[in-house]
Amino acid sequence: MDRDRLGHLIGLATELGFTMGLSAAGLVVLGLVAGRWIDARLGTGPIATIVSIIAGAVAGQLAAYRLVTRTTRRLSQDPQGFLYAEDALAALGLALRALAAIALPSLLGIVIGLLVDRGLGTGIAATLLLVLSGLVIGFKGALHLIQSQRRIDERDEDSCPPNED
Repeated sequence: MDRDRLGHLIGLATELGFTMGLSAAGLVVLGLVAGRWIDARLGTGPIATIVSIIAGAVAGQLAAYRLVTRTTRRLSQDPQGFLYAEDALAALGLALRALAAIALPSLLGIVIGLLVDRGLGTGIAATLLLVLSGLVIGFKGALHLIQSQRRIDERDEDSCPPNED
């Protein structure tokens, strides 16, 4: 392998790692900020913050996985080995949809659980149960979202002829 090709691959790996790291960290920070804001408005203590951080971490990992799979596919088809901005944006878009799929049912569980707990005087039992239920529903929704996107990608890949130079 010549020095130019090696340098290009190192640069590409650095760019990919930097993009993945920023996406993953950014989604965790977004979850932290959103969770703290919700906790401050609803007085839920750390519940919304913890749920939002978990959702952000999962979404960040999904974004990283998606970016790696799309970039790997592109690199195998493109001898120049470019990392396309549209791949990074597509991965980030999918991660934000997964974040919403996980966070929204969980946050809805917090709100409904707090109302039920205050109305029935059950402490935090209903809130915890509904938050856990929301997380399970959210993870299933995010998994469905990822699987749907994978089927779309496979269909697009099958319909496009390989890049011949």
